[in-house]
Amino acid sequence: MKRLYAIALMLAAFSDPCCADKPNILFIAVDDLRPELNSYGATHIHSPNIDRLASQGIQFNNAHVQQSICMASRASLLTGLRPEYHKIYSGSSVVDLVPRVLTINRHFEENGYRMAAFGKIYHYKSDHIAQFGSRWTDGSVDLFGKGKYATQDSLDKLELNRHDPVRPHDDRGPAFESADVRDDAYSDGYNTERAIETLRHFKSSKEPFFLAVGFHKPHLPFNAPEKYWDMYPAASVKLAGIRGAPANATPYTLRDPGELRNYFGMPKRRGESVGVETESVLRRAYFACVSYVDALVGQLLDELDALGLADNTVVILWGDHGYKLGDYGNWNKWTNLTIDTRVPLIVKAPGIKGGLQSDALIELVDIYPTLSELGGLDLPEHLQGTSFVPLLRKPDLEWKKVVFTLWPHDRDRFAQTITGFSVKTDKYNYVQWTRLATNEVLAAELYDHSNDTLETVNVVDLPAYREAVLVMRELLEAGWQQAIPIHR
Repeated sequence: MKRLYAIALMLAAFSDPCCADKPNILFIAVDDLRPELNSYGATHIHSPNIDRLASQGIQFNNAHVQQSICMASRASLLTGLRPEYHKIYSGSSVVDLVPRVLTINRHFEENGYRMAAFGKIYHYKSDHIAQFGSRWTDGSVDLFGKGKYATQDSLDKLELNRHDPVRPHDDRGPAFESADVRDDAYSDGYNTERAIETLRHFKSSKEPFFLAVGFHKPHLPFNAPEKYWDMYPAASVKLAGIRGAPANATPYTLRDPGELRNYFGMPKRRGESVGVETESVLRRAYFACVSYVDALVGQLLDELDALGLADNTVVILWGDHGYKLGDYGNWNKWTNLTIDTRVPLIVKAPGIKGGLQSDALIELVDIYPTLSELGGLDLPEHLQGTSFVPLLRKPDLEWKKVVFTLWPHDRDRFAQTITGFSVKTDKYNYVQWTRLATNEVLAAELYDHSNDTLETVNVVDLPAYREAVLVMRELLEAGWQQAIPIHR
């Protein structure tokens, strides 16, 4: 009864008849999803539903985040501001640092859209409550914290981990779980069911809706129903192809995978290796989580079709940053390497021919203006991204020459004293590590994608790349304002 009442509150929010011809928005966020999907060429991944979305929309092959960590990346997308402006580098919320900014959800809400959100959209609960109030639901809350683990064995290990002598943690059990349970035993499945209920109620409304669904997986812990593990026989799982740090790496290029070390059974001390057996299990578990989320995405798409809403609904699916699964001998995200900044991005929109791909450089800060344009909304003046609606109509259109990312090296202390600023073109990734107080350049990196797409060798000091370094440094110093496409 409480759930039905909450849904009724959502539906009673707006009654603006002028909005009836605007498209609906289905906004799908996926945590820690790297572009290792079948539609992106990873044939070992079972992702038929995301592949279906790609066949109906435009798949962007070169989309990048502003910062490779959850809260900062999402802050840029949802506020339309770059990290240098919202100042959320780690450990801070939107409501704390930029409380008056017009976020994407509020922009749509103020223009007559009905709003509902499920799962992880912002990073912090305080932001979800501030932005959505009672229109936000998350199984990790409604299931009283049990939506993370489904077995008693895992819950027992969570308790043991709270008392680990080296690295105790109150909220981390095993790093993975395979359980013979229904999809809704975990919070993502629960949230999907609630989102589908809301879609059915939205069906009877004349106002357009903005439905945000945020999946927690494939973020750690890598927990998924057993049937998704069965899609990846243990013997079929290959180890990461890049086994060590890039040649000529700087002291700042990689960082210790502290997030993984928080989990039960993982190496607790800095410098300890995960080992190939555990690496194989972790990779299998991650792949299972991807297929679990893919199945839930399929349920949402099926419901749109069944309700007759698909033809007038913009569907966007995005990952909040890339991820390392043993790549470079490392785990998690938190670098300026392309493996951590590049993400999947797929957009299906009414009147747009589907099944096409674009190699144009895109930034997640571009999503806010893009959805606003698709919804027929004016663009707020504060936005620092560029609408890529022209690419939806012509995916091979000449577009941005560069994209910008950054990573604060001192994240462990929630400080930003040494920061790596990255500028990427279709050929190079240039990173400049700077001490902010003095503007002193401490180190630099250059990776040549024309012959090293995996970024295994830092060539910044090679004489043959002297001119390229100068050009990339100039692009970095010129800033994002000089990188706006000519077609805008």
